[in-house]
Amino acid sequence: MKRKHQFLLLIIGISSMLAFPEKAFSQVLFNYDPDIKLSKERTVFTPNDAVFVWVDTRKFTTAEWRIRIPGGAALFMGEALWMLAEEDTLLFISNQELESRIGKSGELKISAFKRGIATRDFSVRKGFFDSDAGPPGLQNDAIDTKRSRDKFKDFFFIIVLAILFFLALFRVLFPSIFGLFWNPIAIFSFEDLWESVSFSKIYSAELLFYLILINMGMALMIIFGIHLFEIDLFGLSFGNEVQMMVFIWLACTLCLTLITFLKFIWLGINTYLFELDKIALPHFFYLLKVSGFGLLVLIGGTVILYTNNLFSGGTYVWGLFISFLVVYTLGIIGLSIWLYKKNGFNNYHLFSYLCTSELIPFLVICKLLLG
Repeated sequence: MKRKHQFLLLIIGISSMLAFPEKAFSQVLFNYDPDIKLSKERTVFTPNDAVFVWVDTRKFTTAEWRIRIPGGAALFMGEALWMLAEEDTLLFISNQELESRIGKSGELKISAFKRGIATRDFSVRKGFFDSDAGPPGLQNDAIDTKRSRDKFKDFFFIIVLAILFFLALFRVLFPSIFGLFWNPIAIFSFEDLWESVSFSKIYSAELLFYLILINMGMALMIIFGIHLFEIDLFGLSFGNEVQMMVFIWLACTLCLTLITFLKFIWLGINTYLFELDKIALPHFFYLLKVSGFGLLVLIGGTVILYTNNLFSGGTYVWGLFISFLVVYTLGIIGLSIWLYKKNGFNNYHLFSYLCTSELIPFLVICKLLLG
């Protein structure tokens, strides 16, 4: 009787294992995602318009392809247009069907074209996939495996909250300086800075706080631009752990603060060479005020667009960065007009001073951004 029970349990166990459908099996044989390349190097104002990867159709001929395409992209198999994706799409196609439609086997270039496309937006894998996803064809990205958590987005909003905290602290500790530098009505006003600062005041607590706060926001936007446009910066990666990204942000803030002091020294040297006394500090803090206000608007616009996932192709960020450069340019123009009206300055010296101290470094930075 005991053996009958054991035999019955064995039959039930085998039956339960056979009851699992074969369609639940899924295996990735080749993951081509790390091999996906950009068609050209991307800069802030010249986004990439295509990504591609070379695959081999001769390996595992009975497997199928799983290709993820972002919305608005055109998929090419070799030189042939395969499809236009109106929204984020998964394409499942057997290897035999792919070879029959392209008319050959072997090395094949699979490309996706879309303005501002990034390598992370495109995925090509080969294997035996769960047929619950449906027959080979178009599938919505909603039935794809769960997307990995965007750690950079977590980092971005953590830093934004930190900047807002320090901004509120600055408002409480130094209300007069806060109104001086972040008053939108007097943003292009120069009179309030002409006699209000002296050389020693650059080392005061409130102005050091202000400089660090500005550089914190600037460092965040620099890292955001590098991450969004996938610019290779000495092999640094901004998509790993949040702690590492925070460390990079702090290091970038420190470097920008040192550069800010070098900028002030540069202005002091130029005012001495061009015999323009007492304008280094007003010049320095005026443009710092303009850039600080522009940066505040830039971060605010970025938060709104990033929250609504409008940065997928990098289209809107160009306008934000260009707007910041336009505001800074208007600041330089306003500075030059005001100084021309100031008595006692030689116009030739003043023009040479502005070109040396502002316009030439500004053009160099624009050249680096434009590539």
